[in-house]
Amino acid sequence: MGIVCGKNKKQSYDSEDESEYEYVKNKTKKQKCISDDFKLYSIKRPKSLEENCQMLISEKSQNLKQFNQQEQYQELQNNLLEDRIKQKENLQIILNIYLFCNFKRKEINICFDSINTNIEYKENLKLVGIYRETSLKYHKTETCQLCDQENVECQSLNCQHIFCINCWNKMIEIQLSNYIPIVKCLQNQCQERLPHEYLELNQTYREILVKRMLENLPSYTWCPGIDCERVYQVQQISLRYQCECGVKFCSNCKTESHYPISCQIYQKITEFKEPMQSWIKLDIFQCPNCKIYIQKNQGCIQIQCVCGIDFCSKCLQFWNKEHGKNFYNCSFQDYNKNPSKLFVQMFQKESSITKIISELNYYQKLLNQQLNGHDQNLNDDEQIKKNDELHQYKNNLKNLKTFLKFEKIAIYFTYYLNEVFTENELDHQCQRFSQEILYYYEIVKNQLQGILIVEQQMEKKEKINFQSFKSQTRQIDKNLNFQKKCLKKEILRIQSEKQQNAQQ
Repeated sequence: MGIVCGKNKKQSYDSEDESEYEYVKNKTKKQKCISDDFKLYSIKRPKSLEENCQMLISEKSQNLKQFNQQEQYQELQNNLLEDRIKQKENLQIILNIYLFCNFKRKEINICFDSINTNIEYKENLKLVGIYRETSLKYHKTETCQLCDQENVECQSLNCQHIFCINCWNKMIEIQLSNYIPIVKCLQNQCQERLPHEYLELNQTYREILVKRMLENLPSYTWCPGIDCERVYQVQQISLRYQCECGVKFCSNCKTESHYPISCQIYQKITEFKEPMQSWIKLDIFQCPNCKIYIQKNQGCIQIQCVCGIDFCSKCLQFWNKEHGKNFYNCSFQDYNKNPSKLFVQMFQKESSITKIISELNYYQKLLNQQLNGHDQNLNDDEQIKKNDELHQYKNNLKNLKTFLKFEKIAIYFTYYLNEVFTENELDHQCQRFSQEILYYYEIVKNQLQGILIVEQQMEKKEKINFQSFKSQTRQIDKNLNFQKKCLKKEILRIQSEKQQNAQQ
């Protein structure tokens, strides 16, 4: 474990980054290469691993610039003003086009070009309220056309439909709660919109606009960590930026780091995973014969499709004699390589990992509470000894979560290989890695029984001596780091081979 000092803050370096330092043998001397995702820098070997880590983190940090909320909204205003001057259009129209094109610059430019060259296109945008200037008129005492209240303060747009301020506020609240920064006239089918200058007074409205902008601009990203709201402007895309809160993330996908899987492969898995997750929750299966989707709401695992074929809902294979007379358990579900079945297996493993990580976060919270407190029954030496043990457990939890997150990435890639290429060369290696992590988890969980409040909820097992525990977990950390390093290299190698084959 090394320590890297940043600006008034210490950042920890774990051994997972050792895989990024590979020694290259020459006839005369050794050189050290640092691979930074897209570039390869050859430098003289530094004096220590700590210096290597400092150079890597400092170089990446130069490509990140943190933006606070005020700066984020100012950036949006600058973009709107720039297009307003360039297109010589009303600010409301510019913003409407931004929202219409979902803040995607390429589509925004196409829209502006079409407005300037195609009159029919421009008229169509007017009909739906996009290419329209709008203004808000205040009425001191009027009758609301929605709630029929008389002599109340009202407002109207260019359409002259009058509604009370209370009704307007309710509609604003509804739209913003649904993440929609557009509030139209309350009259049915009226396309007039509340002006941006009026809605801008609402903090939630500004936050939604900023988030919509950030989601679709590749030069901006944010930390996906829990309760972390840091936003960054990036100079160079990287799969392994590290936030000040300690979370590593991909600036392109705007998620936690999925390295060593490429963004292209990760996005393919994500696009396929999201709809499939809904089907699994609804017990929806695909017939292996006619490919129609069937929802199971009750009964055994034998399903009869409208095409006349019977199949098993567990292994998703045709029903045969080998299934026997057991209509509730399938002996083939663990090794049949049906594409849908592969996804079910991946989904179950991913859900199990997510559940364990949530459990570890809870344990970490309890450890932090004990570290921040003081046991009055202990003297100073005993308190110091106890805190040392708590810090060790906290470090174990941190390492375990790191391994679990990488296990999830490895599971994604093995699923990709099995489904797209029908290859299972990494299955055994990943299985060994998963088994070692599970063993690590059981040891740490058992050791925490006598410390955490949740001990009554855990199965009672004999604790081991702290020094033995420390020595044992140190060895497990080394084993898992080695396996992780090997898996990273294999994943990078396979991706490189697939890319080369695709280019041929």
